[in-house]
This record gives sequence, C-alpha cells and structure tokens, in this order.
Amino acid sequence: MNKAGNGPGKDLYIGLMSGTSLDGVDAALVDLSQTAPNLEGFFTHPYPSDLQSALNQLNEQPQASLKNLCQLEHEVAMQFIQASQTLLEQTGTPRDAVTAIGSHGQTVFHAPDIPMSLQIGHPAFIAKQMALTTVADFRIDDLANGGQGAPLAPAFHRTLFSHAEHLAVINIGGIANISYLSPSDTLGFDTGPGNGLMDDICRQHFGCDYDANGQLAAQTEPDSELLAQLLADDYFAQPAPKTTGKDYFNQAWLNRQLAYFSSEQPTPKALLSTLNQLTVETLIQGLKTLPEPPTEVLICGGGAENQTLLNRLQAKLNYPVKTTADYGIHPHAMEAMMCAWLAQQRLLNQPISLANITGAERDSILGGIWHA
Repeated sequence: MNKAGNGPGKDLYIGLMSGTSLDGVDAALVDLSQTAPNLEGFFTHPYPSDLQSALNQLNEQPQASLKNLCQLEHEVAMQFIQASQTLLEQTGTPRDAVTAIGSHGQTVFHAPDIPMSLQIGHPAFIAKQMALTTVADFRIDDLANGGQGAPLAPAFHRTLFSHAEHLAVINIGGIANISYLSPSDTLGFDTGPGNGLMDDICRQHFGCDYDANGQLAAQTEPDSELLAQLLADDYFAQPAPKTTGKDYFNQAWLNRQLAYFSSEQPTPKALLSTLNQLTVETLIQGLKTLPEPPTEVLICGGGAENQTLLNRLQAKLNYPVKTTADYGIHPHAMEAMMCAWLAQQRLLNQPISLANITGAERDSILGGIWHA
C-alpha cells in the first residue's frame, strides 16, 4: 500500500466496488484533479464467509424476505464502511482531505427487462458514519432512460485511456465484459461468465476460493462436447447491447447444463478447465463482433491473475494480451476507481456517455447523493 500524498491541488475521492465475484469490497483512493485519474491507494476488504454465502444464495435464488433483505442491506453497508476506514488508515489520508465517496454497492438482482437493478449496502449509512458525501445507485438512471444499466466501465475506460486507438479492455470478474475504444467508437457489453463459475467449482471440489494462476485448469484439457453445449446458450448469440450477471450464469445454470449433458460427466478438473475455456471462447466471440480488431487487449479484474486463461486467450489472438498492470494500474482496482470517478461526475452534474453502450435513449447523469 502506497502512502497517499495530500498536497495542495489534489481532489481525492474514495471508490467502493463489490462485483459479481462476491469476495469482498475493493476500495480505491483516487486523485481526480487531473485529466487522467491517478490511483493513490488500494485495499480489498474480504467479506466474512457467512455474508459471502448469503449473497451467493441470493444470486442462486433471488427471493428473500423483506427482513432478510434489509439485514443484508445494512450488513453490506457496514463492510463498505470498514473498507473505507481501512483505506484511509493505510494511506495515511485524513478524512477531511476526501471530497466524496462513490459506492457501487453489491448487486443482488439485475433485470433490464423489468427494468430494474438492485444494489445493496445503503449509502446513507456510509455517508453518516464516514462523515463524507456519498454518491451511489448508479445504474437506475440509465435503466430509466431505456438502457441496460450496465456495463458502466467503458465510459470510464475512455477517460482513463483517452489516447487509445483500437484498444479492448476486458474485465474478468464473476462476469466478463469488454470495453472497446477507438477514435470513433466507445462500446461495451458483457460476454458471459468470467471467474464466477470457476470459483464455485473450486469451493465445491477443491477446498479453495479460486484457481490460483489457473494451475488446476491447466492440468487437463477442456471437455469439447460439454463446451459446445455451454456455448449453445442463447445469451452468447445475442447482439450488443447486452448485460448479464450471476443471477443468470450461476451454479443452478451449470447444474442444468450438466443434467442435460448426454456424455459421461466430466471430472472436477475437466469441468474447471472447460469453464476456463468457456470464458476464453465467449471473449473471443465478443472481440470478433467489434467494428475493427483491437491492436491490443488489456485485462483487469481477478482474471488478470489466471495465467492459464490468459495463455489460452493469447493463443487465439494475433495481437498482444496484457494486463492493466503493464500500464501501472492495479488490475483489481479498475472498477473501484470507476466508482470514484462516477461520484465526481455526479457532483459536477455531468452526463455519462452510455447511450451507444447500453442502448439508452440518451446519456444520463448517474446516481443519487447522500450527504453526511
């Protein structure tokens, strides 16, 4: 953890993000005083195992009593507060040096067809206990304007990589998505499963939370027949704009696929290898739909540490696959940095350019503001 400088001229924001991997809260301290956001500090606060289990269960079966939902709303907020406090302590940043917090919350249900999206971890608790203005609930404005409500990252990637020409930024969290940046286009969409299903198999069969470096998946070849069946899911053939989540691509979805599978059931390692390849193949499908091939791909999110996945992806592409670390940006910090930026844009009343990404009727000013 680097110590943050708090000199004059800085405009510091905290960004808080917990994604579809459900492993904890990413907290980023970001200086937004210049054209390009600068990461001053980063910390990941892990969720307690019982909370992680409860959130996973809610993804699998999106039904909850109002009492349980409210309890989770408060408990997740407390985790976001702890992440913020630790970030300030580890960076040596006084609270009054921070302008505001941008909190994405924990998505528990995302349904553009309704249209509605629910993130928990109520920002009122964060604002009051941190004594800092907090901006949150970023997706609903885009949904209200006819968009998918996600992904939001491409607009931030455009700011972060403002001089990029034909660059693809791929975030591999629980779900994977692509941002495409060219001189004339900024596009983005979810491709399908990222690490989420692989993590489920690791916890179920191997007693670990994830496949470190992709070592388990590398030990056997994917099951080609099962892979073909998984790829036949209708979502993969849908054109952009499109978005999905673990309320769709979850253990229940995988169990249904395995129940329909006519051949001998794969071993756990073969299943893990197949899911690894599923992420690769669906990313390749997504890259092929771009207006022009990118000149390079940058990976962020937890998938940036899965060397087997990166090697398999590189083997199918004739342009380089790198991680955002090659550009000096922590791969895990990207989406938390985005939340800090979204908070600043909301306080400035700046619309976010999403219409070409989410299919919205117009760009939206995103988020609500909760004062300290």
